[in-house]
Amino acid sequence: MPSAARGGTASSRSHRASLISACGPAWAVFVKDWRGEWRSRAALNAIGLFALATPIALSLGVAGQKLSPQVLAGLLWATLLFAALIGLSRVWVKEDESGTATLLRLHAPPESVLWGKTLWNASLLALTQLGAVPVFMVLLDARLEMPLLLLATLLLADLGLATASSLLGAMTMGASGRGTLFCAIAIPILLPLLVIASNATAIALGGGGDWGPALQALAAYDVAMLAAAWMLFDFVWS
Repeated sequence: MPSAARGGTASSRSHRASLISACGPAWAVFVKDWRGEWRSRAALNAIGLFALATPIALSLGVAGQKLSPQVLAGLLWATLLFAALIGLSRVWVKEDESGTATLLRLHAPPESVLWGKTLWNASLLALTQLGAVPVFMVLLDARLEMPLLLLATLLLADLGLATASSLLGAMTMGASGRGTLFCAIAIPILLPLLVIASNATAIALGGGGDWGPALQALAAYDVAMLAAAWMLFDFVWS
Protein backbone atom coordinates (compact mmCIF):
# COMPACT_ATOMS: atom_id res chain seq x y z
CA MET A 1 0.00 0.00 0.00
CA PRO A 2 2.73 2.55 0.82
CA SER A 3 4.49 1.73 -2.45
CA ALA A 4 1.22 2.18 -4.37
CA ALA A 5 0.69 5.52 -2.64
CA ARG A 6 4.21 6.58 -3.53
CA GLY A 7 3.60 5.49 -7.12
CA GLY A 8 0.39 7.54 -7.27
CA THR A 9 2.17 10.56 -5.81
CA ALA A 10 5.01 10.27 -8.31
CA SER A 11 2.53 9.97 -11.18
CA SER A 12 0.62 13.08 -10.08
CA ARG A 13 3.88 15.01 -9.73
CA SER A 14 4.87 13.91 -13.22
CA HIS A 15 1.54 15.15 -14.64
CA ARG A 16 1.92 18.49 -12.86
CA ALA A 17 5.48 18.86 -14.12
CA SER A 18 4.32 18.08 -17.66
CA LEU A 19 1.59 20.72 -17.47
CA ILE A 20 4.00 23.33 -16.08
CA SER A 21 6.62 22.58 -18.74
CA ALA A 22 3.97 22.98 -21.46
CA CYS A 23 2.97 26.49 -20.34
CA GLY A 24 6.06 28.27 -21.72
CA PRO A 25 5.90 26.77 -25.24
CA ALA A 26 2.10 27.23 -25.30
CA TRP A 27 2.50 30.93 -24.57
CA ALA A 28 5.19 31.14 -27.28
CA VAL A 29 2.77 29.58 -29.80
CA PHE A 30 0.07 32.05 -28.73
CA VAL A 31 2.38 35.06 -29.13
CA LYS A 32 3.68 33.78 -32.49
CA ASP A 33 0.14 33.42 -33.85
CA TRP A 34 -0.88 36.89 -32.73
CA ARG A 35 2.22 38.46 -34.26
CA GLY A 36 1.47 36.74 -37.55
CA GLU A 37 -2.20 37.69 -37.38
CA TRP A 38 -1.40 41.30 -36.58
CA ARG A 39 0.69 41.53 -39.75
CA SER A 40 -1.94 40.04 -42.06
CA ARG A 41 -5.18 40.46 -40.04
CA ALA A 42 -6.74 37.79 -42.28
CA ALA A 43 -8.74 35.93 -39.62
CA LEU A 44 -9.58 39.07 -37.65
CA ASN A 45 -10.89 40.87 -40.73
CA ALA A 46 -12.89 37.85 -41.91
CA ILE A 47 -14.56 37.22 -38.56
CA GLY A 48 -15.10 40.89 -37.77
CA LEU A 49 -16.56 41.74 -41.16
CA PHE A 50 -19.04 38.85 -41.09
CA ALA A 51 -20.00 39.40 -37.44
CA LEU A 52 -20.64 43.12 -38.01
CA ALA A 53 -22.23 42.93 -41.47
CA THR A 54 -24.74 40.22 -40.56
CA PRO A 55 -26.56 42.24 -37.85
CA ILE A 56 -26.80 45.16 -40.26
CA ALA A 57 -28.39 42.94 -42.90
CA LEU A 58 -30.72 41.36 -40.34
CA SER A 59 -31.82 44.73 -39.00
CA LEU A 60 -32.78 45.82 -42.51
CA GLY A 61 -34.68 42.59 -43.11
CA VAL A 62 -36.73 42.73 -39.90
CA ALA A 63 -37.14 46.50 -39.68
CA GLY A 64 -40.15 47.40 -37.54
CA GLN A 65 -40.66 43.86 -36.22
CA LYS A 66 -40.31 42.87 -32.57
CA LEU A 67 -38.43 39.58 -32.31
CA SER A 68 -38.77 37.25 -29.35
CA PRO A 69 -35.76 36.56 -27.10
CA GLN A 70 -35.55 33.02 -28.44
CA VAL A 71 -35.32 34.22 -32.05
CA LEU A 72 -32.80 36.92 -31.17
CA ALA A 73 -30.63 34.41 -29.30
CA GLY A 74 -30.72 31.99 -32.22
CA LEU A 75 -29.77 34.71 -34.69
CA LEU A 76 -26.94 35.93 -32.45
CA TRP A 77 -25.34 32.53 -32.07
CA ALA A 78 -25.83 31.59 -35.70
CA THR A 79 -23.97 34.79 -36.58
CA LEU A 80 -21.17 34.15 -34.07
CA LEU A 81 -20.81 30.51 -35.07
CA PHE A 82 -20.54 31.09 -38.81
CA ALA A 83 -18.22 34.05 -38.26
CA ALA A 84 -15.98 31.78 -36.19
CA LEU A 85 -16.02 29.03 -38.83
CA ILE A 86 -14.82 31.54 -41.41
CA GLY A 87 -11.81 32.71 -39.42
CA LEU A 88 -10.69 30.13 -36.89
CA SER A 89 -9.33 27.63 -39.41
CA ARG A 90 -6.97 30.33 -40.71
CA VAL A 91 -4.49 29.72 -37.89
CA TRP A 92 -3.83 26.23 -39.25
CA VAL A 93 -3.93 27.30 -42.89
CA LYS A 94 -1.09 29.75 -42.19
CA GLU A 95 1.00 27.00 -40.59
CA ASP A 96 0.49 24.81 -43.64
CA GLU A 97 1.12 27.52 -46.23
CA SER A 98 4.21 28.95 -44.54
CA GLY A 99 5.70 25.56 -43.74
CA THR A 100 6.01 26.28 -40.02
CA ALA A 101 4.03 23.20 -38.99
CA THR A 102 7.18 21.07 -39.25
CA LEU A 103 9.07 23.47 -36.98
CA LEU A 104 6.26 23.31 -34.44
CA ARG A 105 6.36 19.52 -34.47
CA LEU A 106 10.11 19.58 -33.87
CA HIS A 107 10.33 22.28 -31.20
CA ALA A 108 7.02 22.30 -29.30
CA PRO A 109 5.26 19.48 -27.44
CA PRO A 110 1.84 18.57 -28.87
CA GLU A 111 0.01 19.75 -25.74
CA SER A 112 1.74 23.14 -25.99
CA VAL A 113 0.59 23.52 -29.59
CA LEU A 114 -2.97 22.56 -28.62
CA TRP A 115 -3.26 24.98 -25.70
CA GLY A 116 -1.47 27.78 -27.53
CA LYS A 117 -3.85 27.50 -30.49
CA THR A 118 -6.86 27.19 -28.17
CA LEU A 119 -5.84 30.32 -26.28
CA TRP A 120 -5.37 32.20 -29.55
CA ASN A 121 -8.77 31.08 -30.86
CA ALA A 122 -10.48 32.07 -27.60
CA SER A 123 -8.84 35.50 -27.56
CA LEU A 124 -9.79 36.11 -31.20
CA LEU A 125 -13.41 35.19 -30.47
CA ALA A 126 -13.53 37.41 -27.39
CA LEU A 127 -12.02 40.36 -29.26
CA THR A 128 -14.50 39.99 -32.13
CA GLN A 129 -17.51 39.60 -29.84
CA LEU A 130 -16.50 42.67 -27.89
CA GLY A 131 -17.62 44.69 -30.90
CA ALA A 132 -20.10 42.37 -32.60
CA VAL A 133 -22.43 41.61 -29.67
CA PRO A 134 -23.19 45.26 -28.75
CA VAL A 135 -23.80 46.07 -32.43
CA PHE A 136 -26.22 43.14 -32.66
CA MET A 137 -28.06 44.25 -29.52
CA VAL A 138 -28.46 47.83 -30.71
CA LEU A 139 -29.43 47.14 -34.32
CA LEU A 140 -31.96 44.41 -33.50
CA ASP A 141 -33.33 46.25 -30.47
CA ALA A 142 -32.57 43.39 -28.07
CA ARG A 143 -33.27 44.04 -24.39
CA LEU A 144 -30.62 42.58 -22.12
CA GLU A 145 -32.12 41.54 -18.77
CA MET A 146 -29.22 39.52 -17.31
CA PRO A 147 -25.84 40.83 -18.54
CA LEU A 148 -23.77 38.57 -16.26
CA LEU A 149 -25.56 35.51 -17.61
CA LEU A 150 -24.80 36.60 -21.17
CA LEU A 151 -21.14 37.16 -20.25
CA ALA A 152 -20.88 33.71 -18.64
CA THR A 153 -22.54 32.14 -21.67
CA LEU A 154 -20.12 33.84 -24.06
CA LEU A 155 -17.08 32.78 -22.04
CA LEU A 156 -18.14 29.15 -21.70
CA ALA A 157 -19.22 28.88 -25.33
CA ASP A 158 -15.99 30.50 -26.52
CA LEU A 159 -13.94 27.95 -24.59
CA GLY A 160 -15.76 25.03 -26.21
CA LEU A 161 -15.65 26.63 -29.63
CA ALA A 162 -11.94 27.45 -29.39
CA THR A 163 -11.02 23.95 -28.19
CA ALA A 164 -13.05 22.20 -30.87
CA SER A 165 -11.64 24.47 -33.58
CA SER A 166 -8.08 23.75 -32.48
CA LEU A 167 -8.58 20.00 -32.67
CA LEU A 168 -10.56 20.02 -35.92
CA GLY A 169 -8.21 22.50 -37.57
CA ALA A 170 -5.27 20.19 -36.91
CA MET A 171 -7.25 17.27 -38.34
CA THR A 172 -7.97 19.06 -41.62
CA MET A 173 -4.57 20.72 -42.06
CA GLY A 174 -2.94 19.61 -45.28
CA ALA A 175 -6.17 18.33 -46.82
CA SER A 176 -7.40 19.68 -50.12
CA GLY A 177 -10.36 21.99 -49.66
CA ARG A 178 -9.52 22.21 -45.96
CA GLY A 179 -11.76 25.24 -45.37
CA THR A 180 -14.86 23.43 -46.61
CA LEU A 181 -13.83 20.23 -44.84
CA PHE A 182 -13.32 22.11 -41.58
CA CYS A 183 -16.85 23.56 -41.73
CA ALA A 184 -18.38 20.20 -42.70
CA ILE A 185 -16.79 18.47 -39.71
CA ALA A 186 -17.25 21.33 -37.25
CA ILE A 187 -20.95 22.07 -37.71
CA PRO A 188 -22.28 18.70 -36.41
CA ILE A 189 -19.87 18.81 -33.45
CA LEU A 190 -20.66 22.43 -32.58
CA LEU A 191 -24.43 22.18 -33.08
CA PRO A 192 -25.10 21.11 -29.45
CA LEU A 193 -23.02 24.07 -28.28
CA LEU A 194 -25.07 26.38 -30.49
CA VAL A 195 -28.38 25.08 -29.09
CA ILE A 196 -27.29 25.27 -25.44
CA ALA A 197 -25.76 28.75 -25.82
CA SER A 198 -28.88 29.97 -27.61
CA ASN A 199 -31.09 28.74 -24.76
CA ALA A 200 -28.94 30.45 -22.13
CA THR A 201 -28.82 33.66 -24.17
CA ALA A 202 -32.60 33.67 -24.59
CA ILE A 203 -32.94 33.61 -20.80
CA ALA A 204 -30.45 36.49 -20.54
CA LEU A 205 -32.57 38.47 -23.02
CA GLY A 206 -35.70 38.07 -20.89
CA GLY A 207 -37.08 34.83 -22.28
CA GLY A 208 -37.66 33.35 -18.84
CA GLY A 209 -36.61 30.00 -17.47
CA ASP A 210 -33.91 28.51 -15.26
CA TRP A 211 -30.42 29.42 -16.42
CA GLY A 212 -28.61 26.94 -14.14
CA PRO A 213 -29.06 23.80 -16.31
CA ALA A 214 -27.97 25.73 -19.43
CA LEU A 215 -24.69 26.85 -17.86
CA GLN A 216 -24.12 23.36 -16.45
CA ALA A 217 -24.62 21.89 -19.93
CA LEU A 218 -22.17 24.40 -21.40
CA ALA A 219 -19.60 23.55 -18.73
CA ALA A 220 -20.10 19.82 -19.36
CA TYR A 221 -19.62 20.35 -23.10
CA ASP A 222 -16.39 22.25 -22.41
CA VAL A 223 -15.06 19.52 -20.14
CA ALA A 224 -15.87 16.83 -22.70
CA MET A 225 -14.25 18.82 -25.51
CA LEU A 226 -11.13 19.62 -23.45
CA ALA A 227 -10.77 15.95 -22.54
CA ALA A 228 -11.24 14.83 -26.15
CA ALA A 229 -8.71 17.38 -27.40
CA TRP A 230 -6.16 16.43 -24.74
CA MET A 231 -6.48 12.70 -25.55
CA LEU A 232 -6.65 12.94 -29.35
CA PHE A 233 -4.43 15.87 -30.30
CA ASP A 234 -1.14 13.97 -29.97
CA PHE A 235 -2.41 11.35 -32.40
CA VAL A 236 -3.84 13.96 -34.81
CA TRP A 237 -0.77 16.20 -34.71
CA SER A 238 1.71 13.36 -35.16
